[in-house]
Amino acid sequence: MHRVLVAAVLSVAFAGCSSSSNTDTPAAACNSLITAVCNRVFACDNAAATQAFGSVSNCITTGETAAGCSTAACSAGKTFNSGNASSCVNGISNAACADVEQGNYPAVCDNVCT
Repeated sequence: MHRVLVAAVLSVAFAGCSSSSNTDTPAAACNSLITAVCNRVFACDNAAATQAFGSVSNCITTGETAAGCSTAACSAGKTFNSGNASSCVNGISNAACADVEQGNYPAVCDNVCT
């Protein structure tokens, strides 16, 4: 389960690059995506998430560092889409636990940089 949780957190972070999420910039969106994933992972399977990360805060810190959120940017020739980032964060926040556990996230998450 630990691998699934780590993969779930990182897959969304790399695909895209709380209740009050900021998706104004790629770095802010990355942070918000990681926060949404960690909150959802802990809500879906607190015991496994606690074993994997210790706490939501540690999950967020680990995810943001692994994803490189502080320097997140779209690749050359791609444009950041804040609206899609916001839809991705909202979709993750409301995702079914089965989808979270399997790393299945809203399709819009693949279109944060277009």
